[in-house]
Amino acid sequence: MQPRGQLWFALEAICKDFRSFSGLPEKESLQILVTVLTNMLAEQRDDLEKLSESAVPAAATEKEGDAAGRG
Repeated sequence: MQPRGQLWFALEAICKDFRSFSGLPEKESLQILVTVLTNMLAEQRDDLEKLSESAVPAAATEKEGDAAGRG
C-alpha cells in the first residue's frame, strides 16, 4: 500500500474511534472532529508555505549562478 493510502486509513480509523468512543452526541463529536482537523490542516498548509518560500530563493540563486557561468 502506498504511504498516502496508509495515512488515509489511519486517519479514518482515528476519526471513527473518536466519534464512537468520545461519549459525545454524534453531531457534537463530528463538529469537534471537523474543527480539530481543519486547524491541523491549516498548520500543515502554513508549514508547506514556509517550505515553499524557502525553496524559491534557493532555486533563484541556482539560476543566477547558472546564468553567470554561461556568460
